[in-house]
Amino acid sequence: MSGSSEFGARSDVARSVKVSVCMPTSRKADVLARALDSVLTQDFQDFEVIIGDETGDAKPAVDARGDPRVRYYHNPHRLGFAANHVAILDRAQGRYVTVQHDDDWWEPGYLSSLVAVLDADPEIGLACCATLLDHGGRQELWPFPLRPGRHEHVLGDLLREEWFLLLNATMWRREVWAGPARQWPDLCCGDLQLFLSAADADWPLFYLPEPLAHWVQHAEQSGAWRGSDHGLGVADDVLAFWDRWLEGRPQSQVELTGRQRARWHLRRARALLLAGRPAEAREAINDASRATGSDLPGLWRLKLASRLPPLAVRGAIGTKRLLTSRR
Repeated sequence: MSGSSEFGARSDVARSVKVSVCMPTSRKADVLARALDSVLTQDFQDFEVIIGDETGDAKPAVDARGDPRVRYYHNPHRLGFAANHVAILDRAQGRYVTVQHDDDWWEPGYLSSLVAVLDADPEIGLACCATLLDHGGRQELWPFPLRPGRHEHVLGDLLREEWFLLLNATMWRREVWAGPARQWPDLCCGDLQLFLSAADADWPLFYLPEPLAHWVQHAEQSGAWRGSDHGLGVADDVLAFWDRWLEGRPQSQVELTGRQRARWHLRRARALLLAGRPAEAREAINDASRATGSDLPGLWRLKLASRLPPLAVRGAIGTKRLLTSRR
């Protein structure tokens, strides 16, 4: 197995390979094993795997497989979500590039299906597939607002619709990975930079409706309804991303993002209420109103909740979560 433990090193021998599969990881070998096996058992085999390990805990799983296509790097210090992705993606040598996270997995035809799309039309910059959201033993399709097939201009869709492109369900040409697409902010949503920059550069996108990717939700993740901070960190990061990205852009683009930014303000308000910080929650609710007006679902319920005792709010939201998890 080739590889290096030195951050920034390249493979000693450049290889001609069709696909680079980039795998950032910070979890133990038993978690990584399923994700890695779902790559190594694909029905398309012309690929390399580049692993950027934040802790070194995943190395036993890599060593056990002994596959020469795997290039393993143990980061000398933690890089964080965005920088670890960028470091691995910069090492990619394939004509096409995709990302697999250490807790997710693919169906055997993932690589072959998306490679076929990009091979068939050299103008398409990104190919993506439907994704199954796996959580609590249940599966549901991740919402995707575009019809199947080719789409010429998707920037407006990315501004209007909330976070529908996922790294582990997208393959792109290496040429897309240039300039602004590589300039990820140090935020948990840094990958939005890739998708928005590709759309800004007018790369066409192709959507394949077959669910070939699995995105696994679990207790270690952070999100609007998960994590010890109830999703406050994620909401803060997403809102900070949009503030940065929209700076100096046309007012029409700011307005297109209004509804999704408002929803993140409301998630932030909910997290603040659960943290017993009602005054800050009311400010976040006002920010949501300014972003989109007063017709946002949940706005009035949170306004009412922000005037209730924190204990009552936590009980009501906890009951709602319990009922939702049983559906």
